[in-house]
Amino acid sequence: MLEVIMGSHLTAKFMDCAWSHHGPLPAELLGPGTVGYHADFKTKQDPSPLPVHSGVRTTVSVIDFGADPSGVKDSAKAVSNAIALAQELQGPVTITFPHGNYKMYPEDAPKRELYVSNTVGRFQEYSRKNIGVLLEDMHDVIVDGMGSELRFHGRQTQFAIIRSTDVTIKNFVTDWHTPLVLDLTVLASGVADGVGFRDVKLPAGVGYAINGATATFTGETSPATGQPYWSHGPEVATEWQNQIRDLATGQTLRSPLPIWAGSCSVTDLGENVLRISYDSPADPGDAGKVYELRQRPRDTPGGFIWESTRVELKNLTLHYLHGFGIVGQLSRDLALDGITLRAKPGSWRQTAGLADFIQLSGVAGKAQITNCLFDNPHDDPINIHGTYVQVEAIDRGTRTVTLKYMERDSAGFPQFYPGDELRFVRRATMLSDGAEDYMVTAVAGPNGMDTAHDLERMTITVDKELPPDLAVDSYVAENMTYTPEVYIAGNTFKSVPTRGILVTTPKPVLIERNHFDQMGMASIYISADADYWYESSGVTNATIRNNIFDRPAAGSAAIWFDPTNAESESDRTVHSNISIDANRFMLVPGGSLVAGKSVANLAFTNNVVGNYAPTTEAPAGAAAELFSFAASRGLVFAGNEYAGGLNQIVAVADMPAEEVNGTDDGVTAREAGVADTSPRKGTPATAPETTELLAGLTEPRWTGVVFGAPSSTLAWLTHAPAGTSQVSLSLAPAVPDTSLHFNYNDQRIPTAQDGHYRFELLAGPNILEVRTLAAGGMASQTYRWVVIAR
Repeated sequence: MLEVIMGSHLTAKFMDCAWSHHGPLPAELLGPGTVGYHADFKTKQDPSPLPVHSGVRTTVSVIDFGADPSGVKDSAKAVSNAIALAQELQGPVTITFPHGNYKMYPEDAPKRELYVSNTVGRFQEYSRKNIGVLLEDMHDVIVDGMGSELRFHGRQTQFAIIRSTDVTIKNFVTDWHTPLVLDLTVLASGVADGVGFRDVKLPAGVGYAINGATATFTGETSPATGQPYWSHGPEVATEWQNQIRDLATGQTLRSPLPIWAGSCSVTDLGENVLRISYDSPADPGDAGKVYELRQRPRDTPGGFIWESTRVELKNLTLHYLHGFGIVGQLSRDLALDGITLRAKPGSWRQTAGLADFIQLSGVAGKAQITNCLFDNPHDDPINIHGTYVQVEAIDRGTRTVTLKYMERDSAGFPQFYPGDELRFVRRATMLSDGAEDYMVTAVAGPNGMDTAHDLERMTITVDKELPPDLAVDSYVAENMTYTPEVYIAGNTFKSVPTRGILVTTPKPVLIERNHFDQMGMASIYISADADYWYESSGVTNATIRNNIFDRPAAGSAAIWFDPTNAESESDRTVHSNISIDANRFMLVPGGSLVAGKSVANLAFTNNVVGNYAPTTEAPAGAAAELFSFAASRGLVFAGNEYAGGLNQIVAVADMPAEEVNGTDDGVTAREAGVADTSPRKGTPATAPETTELLAGLTEPRWTGVVFGAPSSTLAWLTHAPAGTSQVSLSLAPAVPDTSLHFNYNDQRIPTAQDGHYRFELLAGPNILEVRTLAAGGMASQTYRWVVIAR
């Protein structure tokens, strides 16, 4: 057994073990010190696919071209000129940003017509992109921010790496002056003069025009046109992809915003605070919530990597990604390490991205995403997939097919190159028919840079006879060359309204030592979709180990295999060879573990399954079935530890119950829809009158601020008195062997021996999270206190 001190600080004996080289741990040793972004030991990358840089290099400084590190003047043109010289040198080069703050406006940024996966595809009004840092046709280049901040304005792609090799971008902080997503903090709600009201706080830089009962919000004014870069009228609040974040709990969910529903007047209270009054005399509620207001079009990628090889993004703090996150498209060997994606504390903002954070669409080689923090995107933090294109026409004589992009936001870029391997897949089964391997010999279609070709269609010629059953519309094609091996490790996912990780690739996948906290949907989602998103492919080798799933979404399995096939085959499945081993799951009522359709050879082993915020008595009432599978085979459950009261049932459909092997684990199969009346271990007949929280804290003592009753389970919110710049706290574990782990505004702070802590307040919400962990790992929860300072 490894020695553990306070569940976090590890002895030299630990450092010498296999875990330091990423070997597995038993589930009982998973905790904040071993899992996630704040773990004691960072994940090591596989060095073989990383960029290769020469030790002899030329240095080009952007300030030599007029870039202003004081942040007064626009530096976009100077940065572009520095990169142009670096490109002319045609040798190993490092482009530096001496420490400072650099303004980056779009007007003098390089412009390119680009078509990008999942980014408004064929729509011409968005085809021209402004790019802050553009690396094109460059080789062995390092862009070193040296700790500088790039502050972007308007609508831009922060960086693009196109047709380049051995590229590293590192050591930057980036932010936006006025992001397109507008976060409105509801400071207070109540009743005044007989009508309900909400007081909402706007971040700095946002303009507004009051129009009677509503207001229009605007971004900063362009220095070139004199017009705001964006405008949100009242109608934007009704969009379903807006979000509401509960500051007290951190939970963030998609929702239309009620800000203008029944409003009757708007009053300017000063200091960027508006009072919105309503027709109703009732308190409209939502104090302590943040309304995240946005328009849907994903007009540009936040970062773009295309037709490039060996690219690394390292040690970047990205406080906001405009458009559609970081997109890797038709590239090879990509690595993202030490990336922090969260809004800047003290900014009155909560949103860190308008859509996904990282989207790798058609990547070859190895994709590595390690040691990253993902907090509050407006879609999935990580999505790794290929693209299915639908068969539209067939010419058997010339071995040629016409293929079409089907998803509205994906078009205009090449999907195949001569020499690539192609596979045809029947949409009804999501399985291949006929020969698996076709070599592409010729391609005619979009090039990703202009409209010289049809943006939606491509013509592909292959090296041998087409499958005899190949038919128009009922088949799709995928590029098997651009499917990656995937390594996702040491990351933290929190306040996510959707899924944590989406991945579909037939190459090996390893997902380990990640912390998923309070996902809005499945924490890990594995699909293969030829019905809506057209994202490929089937997963045939995946290991999910040593992760922590805290309070995964009720009503959705923590891990979900969900291909879009309407038909199944008896001897083949879409997904196969899945190991879910030595993870820790802490479920909320209604939560479940794994659901799947068309999965073969799945093993759920050596996991610890408990209740989030557990008590001395198991919760009363029926628990959800922990597993559900359809049309699957070879399911094994062994060596797991389950808390009392959990429903260790596998609901099955369209498959024999004998395909479930869980006898030694206490897991049994039952046909879906059949009621369960069997008693479960540790479930009381009625709820106990008193229960004690396990791995709990003693009563905290705050100085400088007063908290009332919790807003939700273990979650409190209050406002600091005017002029308060500092608060302090004293607390201790209720049971001596409980370890405590502190994050303040997402910065890890050490455990104090005397139990006393002092916190400097920033403007806006200040968030303290204390994770507790009992010995053995079966009891854990997060206490959360939020102090809003003005």
